[in-house]
Amino acid sequence: MEEIKTPRVSQGLGIAGFVLALIAILTAFIPVIGIGAIVPAILAIIFTSIAVSKTVKADNLRGLIIAGLIISIVALFISLSQIYVGIRLNSFGHKTDKIEAFSKELQKGLEDEFSESEMDSLEKTMDELEGEIDVLIEENAEDIGRAAGKALKEFTKEIKKVKKEIKDSTNN
Repeated sequence: MEEIKTPRVSQGLGIAGFVLALIAILTAFIPVIGIGAIVPAILAIIFTSIAVSKTVKADNLRGLIIAGLIISIVALFISLSQIYVGIRLNSFGHKTDKIEAFSKELQKGLEDEFSESEMDSLEKTMDELEGEIDVLIEENAEDIGRAAGKALKEFTKEIKKVKKEIKDSTNN
């Protein structure tokens, strides 16, 4: 009697794919190193795909194999996302350099345009304005509270009116 080797081969490929998928998913979460998880993830996808196709033909159990396939696909996406994030951060680094250069140029322009005494005067005026705004807010807080309460009461009345209209229309 001749033994069929397909189930053993497919199970072996499936287990190998599952182990590679676990390695890929564990390394995919590690910053910088996670990019290297692409290789085991791709190998796991290949091994588990072959194993799934063989187990479908032989009608064998394939839960572990499908789990390995899913894990390897997730690991591949995580690794690819690390590459994408790395590229985005690199391009963001160039933009921050431009922002820094602009702020230095702006600061230099302000220093050239305004004297130190003028800057001190401007800062003092800004502080005074901030104080006046705080006083205005405290004085008007009571009026603002009353207006908010009145608006809330009107809103509540409108809601009750709409609720009654809906109830009347559903009863008819």
